[in-house]
Amino acid sequence: MNWEGRGTRQERGYGARWQKLRSAVMRRDMWFCQPCLRNGRYTPAAEVDHVTPKFEGGTDQMDNLQAICRQCHSAKTKEESARGQQELRDQGRRHVAEDGWPVEPEQFGYSIPHGLQPAQRRVEIVCGPPCSGKSTYVKQRARPADKVIDLDDIIERLGGNRHNTDKVTLRKAFRWRDMAIRGLCRPHNGKAWLIVTAPTKDERNAWLRALGDKASLTVMDTSAAECIARLEADPERAVTADAMRQVIEAYER
Repeated sequence: MNWEGRGTRQERGYGARWQKLRSAVMRRDMWFCQPCLRNGRYTPAAEVDHVTPKFEGGTDQMDNLQAICRQCHSAKTKEESARGQQELRDQGRRHVAEDGWPVEPEQFGYSIPHGLQPAQRRVEIVCGPPCSGKSTYVKQRARPADKVIDLDDIIERLGGNRHNTDKVTLRKAFRWRDMAIRGLCRPHNGKAWLIVTAPTKDERNAWLRALGDKASLTVMDTSAAECIARLEADPERAVTADAMRQVIEAYER
């Protein structure tokens, strides 16, 4: 797929770790194409595919990977590419009211995607300052069918450092994140988890308003002292420690 923000193969995380995952998936699936197998055909697999694509929040977990033949992979990739292109077109599209006049999509501000439509699946927004344990909280509760949207994870999959990355990678990661958030307007049985800092009550309320009635909010109750202690104990956060400390100390609980 060539739609905006996809990145190079290396940027998308297809390095040595991916090769190990690929071999494990092929062995698990007995080297047979899984879409063909579901249709009663035994076709040798040539590649490994993300069942839910990364731009829609899919992960590299084994349960989101499948062996696939080139023909099935090509057809699935074309479908996903069209979906990704439509997402980008929808970002700038004006909405039409019942009287036929165009309506400018609401701008919620902060880092909320412009013109975001209400979610059609349950969404838990998990907020908190840096080092408050947001990602751990979600990982302990998310089920395999759930969708987790975490900017730090996206940055890492694009080849950046989740705690200190360049502006180009960060902009690309936000585009991926925003497309995943916009995808919540499509009905789905699984729950979605959205991890954001949202340091003020106003911003948290804006996220709730933007995502609609199916959204709920969890704010981590980790104390500022505990967050700072974790920050100081993590050498990977050293470069951005001062900025993170300011956010922790100013966070509205």
